[in-house]
Amino acid sequence: MRYGRRMTKSDLQGRPILRAGDLEAVVVPECGGRIGSLRIAGLEVLVTEGWGPLAWGAYPMVPWAGRLDRGVLRWRDEEHRFPTDVTPPHAIHGTLMDGPWKVMGASGSSIELRADLAAPWPFGGVATHRLRVAPDRLEAVLEVRATDRPFPAIVGWHPWFARRLRDGAGDIHGGSAAVDVPAAAMLHRGADGLPDGTVVRPIPPGPWDDCFTELSGGPSVTWPGALRIDVESDARYVVVYTEQESGVCVEPQTGPPNGLNAVEHALVEPGRPLVATMTLRWRGAVS
Repeated sequence: MRYGRRMTKSDLQGRPILRAGDLEAVVVPECGGRIGSLRIAGLEVLVTEGWGPLAWGAYPMVPWAGRLDRGVLRWRDEEHRFPTDVTPPHAIHGTLMDGPWKVMGASGSSIELRADLAAPWPFGGVATHRLRVAPDRLEAVLEVRATDRPFPAIVGWHPWFARRLRDGAGDIHGGSAAVDVPAAAMLHRGADGLPDGTVVRPIPPGPWDDCFTELSGGPSVTWPGALRIDVESDARYVVVYTEQESGVCVEPQTGPPNGLNAVEHALVEPGRPLVATMTLRWRGAVS
């Protein structure tokens, strides 16, 4: 599938489709191991087209999430550089966003994907993405394992939820997507778009392209009169993006943007993986 092009029935041929009740998820292993389409009761809840690999579907972010300052990782007296062409001047969302993931096993309601952490990532390692659907939810598990060297890591997911829900005929259902974030604090962004060490309380109104923490519960996306999705995760941070007309993003992640260059990351070592979970749980007919 070419980037920037809406999926058609022919695009879906040969791709894994997970089904349970009224839920159908199309997985696109060759483009970042992402969910390319998520339909609930016939309504598409994801943005299914966008620029490059960045702005569509719901993809895992490995081995870091968000922006990495000028594409540079400073780790144990060494500097490692990563491409910044997607969102200059920073690198963004790890090294596996648009690469192929291998299908390790699949059933009608679950799939396991795997990808090696290869160059430009210098430390090696393996990422596993497990997806399972039930009638009222989609469950995702990300695991990052070291092979022979320790390394810092942050993982997360980047779902692009559609602003408006449409059925197969293109008709709109419900109102425009609204995001609720039960957080007590927001990390202030400096002029470079990265957290500058300041914590904002109370949280200002959107639009947002910001990282929230001190969560008292999971954020949610509601399409009034049609559907609500609760985004449940064991991650401590969530980035919310509401500045684009086509969709909104609610991104649970285990560390903040540029966290690899701070102390807010996991240390992955042989025998000590980083594991994170996300559940998208839905209910209908909300007002």
